[in-house]
Amino acid sequence: MATIKEQNEKASNQSSQSEETKNLKGFYASLQEHLTADYRKKYNVRRFFSCLFLYLFLNFYFAIQPEHSIVSIILPIIWTVLAWIFWKYAFWSYQGGIIDRFTNSLILFGSIGALIGKIILANFLILIWIALIAPFSGLKTWRKAVKNNKNLFINNDRSDVWD
Repeated sequence: MATIKEQNEKASNQSSQSEETKNLKGFYASLQEHLTADYRKKYNVRRFFSCLFLYLFLNFYFAIQPEHSIVSIILPIIWTVLAWIFWKYAFWSYQGGIIDRFTNSLILFGSIGALIGKIILANFLILIWIALIAPFSGLKTWRKAVKNNKNLFINNDRSDVWD
């Protein structure tokens, strides 16, 4: 028969694991809570391709490095997971920003094929850029949303200042 001490240790281990699970669920719930329902449903295809391109880019970058280590295998996976989690916050932060205004105001010259190619390349680079900075920019935007108790929405006018 198990002693009382062993039963207490087992119960304390289960309660600490359940607290960690609750904290993780609370974190994820907070991430979802600060996005409006429309915003949660939108941009999933962009987020998927953005994170996929980021993973392939980081894998390629670490593959051409002369030293292969466990870090070169795990870092792209961790970075991609963090980008997936915070991508919508980073995209919201990107909308209406300097890079967005610059790329929207570009005047493109050339043939139809060249114009389409330039637009596709610009959007491809923007998707990789958003995923690359998502762990930083998305985390910062999420923390601001939590601090000010705001929900992110689809239309970002940049007139809604959070101070």
